[in-house]
Amino acid sequence: MFSSLSNFKVSSSHQPPFFTNPSIELFPSDSNAGTSDKLYNASPHAPTSSVEDDLPAGNALDNFEPSSTSSSTNKLVVPSSSHPTWVRKPPNYLRDYHCFPAITSLHEPQSYQEASSNPLWQQAMQDELQALENTRTWDLVDLTAEKSLIGYKWVYKIKTRSDGSVERYKARLVAKDFTQEYGIDYEETFALVARLTSVRSLLAIAAIWRWKLFQMDVKNAFLNGDLEEEVYMKPSPGLHRPPNKVCRLRRALYGLKQSLRDWYAKFSATVSEFGFTSSPHDTALFICKTAWGMVLLLLYVDDMIITEDDVACVEELKQSLSQKFEMKDVGVLSYFLGLK
Repeated sequence: MFSSLSNFKVSSSHQPPFFTNPSIELFPSDSNAGTSDKLYNASPHAPTSSVEDDLPAGNALDNFEPSSTSSSTNKLVVPSSSHPTWVRKPPNYLRDYHCFPAITSLHEPQSYQEASSNPLWQQAMQDELQALENTRTWDLVDLTAEKSLIGYKWVYKIKTRSDGSVERYKARLVAKDFTQEYGIDYEETFALVARLTSVRSLLAIAAIWRWKLFQMDVKNAFLNGDLEEEVYMKPSPGLHRPPNKVCRLRRALYGLKQSLRDWYAKFSATVSEFGFTSSPHDTALFICKTAWGMVLLLLYVDDMIITEDDVACVEELKQSLSQKFEMKDVGVLSYFLGLK
């Protein structure tokens, strides 16, 4: 089958084509660049007729005419595309979501000096100090040599509604817990808050039985906890006090390591007087069985959800809690822990 290859002969007189001749410089440098005709009249060993022999018939270069203008700079011309630009559209399921901007024009001060220049934050700090005095959070005493002082810090936060509008300017005086020493300023610490699964379960139960959900907020919740240890804190600017006096804390100020523990102990003891018992599955869920049905109360730090099958019992519970703590009745539940 390979007998036909025996008659194949290579012609020695045939000159190599233009594109396969290594002696021709296809891309001349700027130093020896002449006219563009140099590419076609490169050398006598590579006639221009061999270029046409090497190209297929009817190619697109038949009508090409090289420019006679000499230039030292080669310019690359990019042809324009005749196809339109394709813009990718987002998926349809993204239409069900809204993206709120993370950057806001509301500014929260980072120091006491910065907040003192704004009358809104000045009023917020005065309200906080007044609330601390009303609850008898501290006593002004002389510091003994064997006792140590802990620091304080002002924290500023702009409270917003579910639609992003400003609700109020909140200033809070907190203690620096990292300056506390174990065995001196605190003993046992733990945090009991409702789990997210409990929140979802409570919402599911209310939806199945068609119970109404109510929300209440405890103002300055941690200040209701009774502090067992002796803790001394540096006085804050703006506090009217005699010289050389420090604050001996009587209430669980925000920021202390034992604040949440003392607040939970105070709240659980109060609701137990109303007949509530904590759930064995979640200690932040309190259950009370009445002659009319059952009352469920879920506590998350200072926010609580109340639901039951009798609205009259809810109103009675609200009045009882308002007598023990300073409460804020939010009304029907609509926004809780970022869930709407």
